[in-house]
Amino acid sequence: MRLVLVLIFMGYGLNLMAQEEKGRQLFFGVNVGTKIANKNYARRYSGLYSYFGTNATQLEAVLYNNPDNYNRIKEQLEGVDFIIPYDAYSTNINYTPGILTGVTLGYQISPNLQMSVDGNFNKLKVKTQYTLQALDGSIQTTEGQFKLGNIYAEESRFDGRFNFDYVADGNKAKFIIGGSGLYSFWRIDEHFAEFRGLEFPLFSKFSGVQPGETNIVRGSGWGLGMNIGIEYRVNDKIVSQIMYQPYQSFVDYGVYIQKRILLQHDITVRFLWK
Repeated sequence: MRLVLVLIFMGYGLNLMAQEEKGRQLFFGVNVGTKIANKNYARRYSGLYSYFGTNATQLEAVLYNNPDNYNRIKEQLEGVDFIIPYDAYSTNINYTPGILTGVTLGYQISPNLQMSVDGNFNKLKVKTQYTLQALDGSIQTTEGQFKLGNIYAEESRFDGRFNFDYVADGNKAKFIIGGSGLYSFWRIDEHFAEFRGLEFPLFSKFSGVQPGETNIVRGSGWGLGMNIGIEYRVNDKIVSQIMYQPYQSFVDYGVYIQKRILLQHDITVRFLWK
């Protein structure tokens, strides 16, 4: 009788171990989605940022202090002189949501727990406006003296994200919740002012001035976030995960921001082989 009981318990234990081992596996996949970046960081593209560490703003240095550029703009204003007014810079700037692409490598610890590492690339775009004040005495209204120009920018980002997630039980659809730690990199790819068809670079990657505390054109930092999503098994080998991943990052963009909570948002679809 005792031998029978021992065999039963041994068989039960081996069965549990087999089920546990079955739930452990490596998986990998690809990511695609969109990043909704916090608009406060886009303020660095207003033209108010210091021009390569000088006391002049980017708009002042490029449009006003540069004689060639000044004369080109003056020609567009039919010979009228102009200045860069103190309120030339837009205060309401937003990133255009960018396409996110990347890869995932993970490990299924158990049927309900998984950890993974994401490497995601993203390119963000900015479009805003600035104003010039034409010094034309023939114009009697203040409104007529101000002329609008455009500012365009492109910024690249890479986010390395470590995720630890709980996957609820379910047949095909499963709820996911977890947390993540991030390390983020950013870089300016393009930044220029446009006025009536003329383009004036506000940043050049070929500049001889080395990046410093007053001349930040790239940077990095860390962050913390949440993962909320749904997993759906497509077939025996592939699952899809739709993830909403809000996060707070601590990255120096060279602009002072009073707000402490600066949430950014990734909406990602993963296709995983597991």
